[in-house]
Amino acid sequence: MSRFRYFGGIDWSGAREPLSNLWTAVGEERDGKLCIVALCPQPFRADVGSYVADGWRRHTGAPEGEPILWGADFPFGLPAAALSTIEGLKERSWRGMASWVADRPPEEIRAGMESLHKTPRGTDTGGAMAPLDLRLYKQTLEGIRSLWELIDEADVSLLPVAPKADAPTVMIEVYPSGAVKDLGIKGSRVPSRPGEVRARPAALRPFFSFDHPSMEAAACTLEDARDACLACAVAWLCRDDLDQPFRLNRIPRILLELEGWIYRPPAALG
Repeated sequence: MSRFRYFGGIDWSGAREPLSNLWTAVGEERDGKLCIVALCPQPFRADVGSYVADGWRRHTGAPEGEPILWGADFPFGLPAAALSTIEGLKERSWRGMASWVADRPPEEIRAGMESLHKTPRGTDTGGAMAPLDLRLYKQTLEGIRSLWELIDEADVSLLPVAPKADAPTVMIEVYPSGAVKDLGIKGSRVPSRPGEVRARPAALRPFFSFDHPSMEAAACTLEDARDACLACAVAWLCRDDLDQPFRLNRIPRILLELEGWIYRPPAALG
């Protein structure tokens, strides 16, 4: 039985903008189903860190120490080949890479890894974009920076790159766009016609409900809010499969612990 009652989702797509418009969703398992109990924008990346670590409790009434499993929509690591391009790297590990990334602007990092702009990670599945692709690199590098700051400031376990036993906050990497395909959710485009607006709630209800109609309205009309809810739902679906990358035994452990792993709904993996 899972030790988690609460689950979170982070849509990180706004990190590519100067003023981040990030979204977080928190869900609670009720009678074997997921209910979204908090859905809100986070204007700054620093806000997300404090919210993930502890701020979410104010929105849910969860007691101190209650564990939560977060799904975050950005790559937790870079391709392994990136480490060979970093001069003076003291430790060839995820921690060594993350500490190096945290000290440099995204543009400088990408410029120094020109040959890797289209290189996917060896652990990627489900059509994921290369972490240093022009459309994704800021989210990747700002995300890794935020993870490094988060584990320095709070009791957090990052799976599988920086696990920490019994940490109350656990985070996994998820891919909402891939989850839409895995779960067979229709209506992936932003609704524009009346019929599409009405169809969006029906497409989401098999996977989660909402504690208030205003949250459902936000998720059905704002793509980033919807993706935060989907990230939360994937975390919930993976609650009993946190050893997924090792259970599948498709990728060497050393590579998983360096590059990270996109968690997918177990039913999609067979």
